[in-house]
Amino acid sequence: MRELQIRIQSFAKINLSLAVLGRRPDGYHNIQTIFQSISLYDELEFRISDRLELRCENLPGVPQKDNLIWKAAKMLADAVPARRGASILLKKKIPSGAGLGGGSSNAAATLLGLCRLWRIRRSEIDLEPMAAELGSDVPFFLSGGTALGSGRGEKIHPLPDPQTLHLVVIFPGVQVSTVEAYQSLNLGLTSATEDNKIYRFCGQLKENKSFLAEIFNDFEASILPAYPPILQAKDFLRQQGAAVALLSGSGSAVFGFFNDEESALAASRAKARETWRVFPARTLSRTEYFQSMFG
Repeated sequence: MRELQIRIQSFAKINLSLAVLGRRPDGYHNIQTIFQSISLYDELEFRISDRLELRCENLPGVPQKDNLIWKAAKMLADAVPARRGASILLKKKIPSGAGLGGGSSNAAATLLGLCRLWRIRRSEIDLEPMAAELGSDVPFFLSGGTALGSGRGEKIHPLPDPQTLHLVVIFPGVQVSTVEAYQSLNLGLTSATEDNKIYRFCGQLKENKSFLAEIFNDFEASILPAYPPILQAKDFLRQQGAAVALLSGSGSAVFGFFNDEESALAASRAKARETWRVFPARTLSRTEYFQSMFG
């Protein structure tokens, strides 16, 4: 029997490591990064309709034509033989402009959700090129879990899932432009050693060794001095007992890993600034990602 309504959890990501290797001829940058799904999520609802419609809660100021959900829905509808319709509702929780991949996750969840709503088998349509066209991070969210991203971040290489880790994410109330973040980098300081650091990191994951001491993000050198609220949030996590803390993506969210769930919850309740949004979370394996996405 055909499903008339589908609810999907659209999960955020963090970057366990991120190296910017240089500017490309097309204007983008080559990167190497380790993506990790976490349990913080938006919710998407899809209903059968005779046309495409999109409503968003808690997402002011984003024109529909610029919304990645809308772009993904239009792209998929144009790709299938018979024009399809759907009423889509987004309930936003992941902060925008935070380096947590919320928009990219929404786009991938839309492709997966509409395939299920419209009864399109994954074998019938290639979603990966669509995802890559929608955005550099979108292909990762088709599979989730732990993965190496290369190229612009769109080339995804699944990695073994580490044991579940508990963390706290802080959005410090400021947004960082991705374009400006890349412009702020001093690429003269990067070298092939960054590439080696990533592959050493991957090796530790494959051997099931602790990797927390090895996490890094090339954006921290320029973003933390330029945005004091971000640095304050990172310092706060360390003061609350985080084993390590790091900027996610190009910011502005930071995250810290804690020894157990109780410690993470205690830290999340100790919010120090009214402008902060604080989220306790845990890492998700690739299997948990799909099981939790569709409920």
